[in-house]
Amino acid sequence: MVVDPLPDLSVYLHTLDQFSLNLLYVIDTHIHADHLSGAHALAKATGATLIMHHLSPLEIPFTAVADGDRIELGNVDVEILHTPGHTPEHISLVVTDRRRGLEPWCVLTGHTLMVGDAGRPDLLPEDGTLELYHSLFDRLATMPDYMEIYPGAYAGST
Repeated sequence: MVVDPLPDLSVYLHTLDQFSLNLLYVIDTHIHADHLSGAHALAKATGATLIMHHLSPLEIPFTAVADGDRIELGNVDVEILHTPGHTPEHISLVVTDRRRGLEPWCVLTGHTLMVGDAGRPDLLPEDGTLELYHSLFDRLATMPDYMEIYPGAYAGST
């Protein structure tokens, strides 16, 4: 599984080839209005399933998911957590690795939460400030203290 891939597919394709891996899923946590995504191209190049939240306004084929849906990857279970605000369709991914234990151990927040910041709620015509607040404080901040949080973007403005 690859989440929010960059447009340059070479690193993904090289890694898949180097380790003889089969890519099953490419997930975009949201529509990226402020930069290009490599999700569609990577899914097409590898035959992987492109996954996005059912509210995504994409006109290309994708597999729609909703809050609470699960994706099984061997010992790994990924739960979809709808975290709107940055965009209406935004999702985070709660990861459980059953080799580590039965409880989730990390969450991939996409651009709901970034290093030192939160995703901008003003990129779309409808302001997502209230939704972002609930996603941050009612969903992500209520995760257990032992959960590792992996923001989806680097520090600073893009």
